Amino acid sequence: MFDRRELMRAVAAAADAWMDPDYDHRKVAVEETLQAPNTFTEEAVTFAVNQQMSLLTAKALGEWIGARSASSCCTVGVLNAGNIPLAGLQDFLAAILTGHRYLGSVSSKSPALLPTFVADLCRFERDIAANFAPLHELLAGADALIATGSNETIARLRDGARGLAADDAQDEATGKAHDIPMARCLFRGHSFAVGVLDGMERADTYERLAEDVLLHEGFGCRNVAVMWAPRGLAPDDLLEAMARFRGIFPVHGNTAGRLAMQKALLEAIGASHAYGEDLEFLVSRGEPEAQHPGHLRWTEYDDIADVNAWLSRQPVQLVVAASQVQKRLTFEGLLLAPGEAQRPTLDWRPDGIDTVDFLSCL
Repeated sequence: MFDRRELMRAVAAAADAWMDPDYDHRKVAVEETLQAPNTFTEEAVTFAVNQQMSLLTAKALGEWIGARSASSCCTVGVLNAGNIPLAGLQDFLAAILTGHRYLGSVSSKSPALLPTFVADLCRFERDIAANFAPLHELLAGADALIATGSNETIARLRDGARGLAADDAQDEATGKAHDIPMARCLFRGHSFAVGVLDGMERADTYERLAEDVLLHEGFGCRNVAVMWAPRGLAPDDLLEAMARFRGIFPVHGNTAGRLAMQKALLEAIGASHAYGEDLEFLVSRGEPEAQHPGHLRWTEYDDIADVNAWLSRQPVQLVVAASQVQKRLTFEGLLLAPGEAQRPTLDWRPDGIDTVDFLSCL
């Protein structure tokens, strides 16, 4: 029988064990993660694991879920992204704490952290209904679906997941995805975060903004990709803060290679830009368009109304701005103070949708 309080205590106990960087299960999972084909660094993985585990107290879990639960148990298939460490943890917890069975599929970029934590959790609570499977098995066995990925991946899933299987023989196994009603599907495509300045920011604000931009090499949907600034404001303070940030969170070895082509293109078209030593980061002036991860676009505005109009048309996950700036924004989504973008709370709502509400209504 489903005992949510006992399950929450088990999650809290597992999270407490994972707060120790020398805990065997965590240590092995981190080592395997750093060997995978991703852009994770040891410092960034440590930050992400510690930040997420620190949230998982029994009290916090209870406040997050409240009395919400599903009227009937179903198998929730979750296609997890691999762009940042521990992506998908919130979806897993929301599924099992609302009384569903969890069936996950992980990216080859991050194959170990979430599955190892789930397996370890089962040592604390053996009755957890959670498994991981290849994508074609997930699509064939799910009664509901949560999927996070590129716009192309999401479009193919919306069309019935045809072509996502590894080969034609497996393609037949994806047929059941056609039987999942859209009301039982939660899709999350491409999005990014935005920063808005007014020129009154202090030095410590720029330090926090550097984390919002650069942590996880810019690959997360919560990474600031476009920074709006009053016309005439120089980016020097932010550039200096980004350089200092790289002294604490060293750049991944592949970042310079990825940014080299972007830098060459900017030089070819004569676009104003600046970059860190050894291409640790790249910032360019121009139209407010999200660039490749790790490349921040600096856009000037004359009137905050122009920023508000632009925000209303973009797939913006959240906006980072100081309190005095937030008061001038009409953005209806998530507004955060500088330094909070990479510190998601348990109850944050990707794309503004409450995952627990979605699962409890299945």
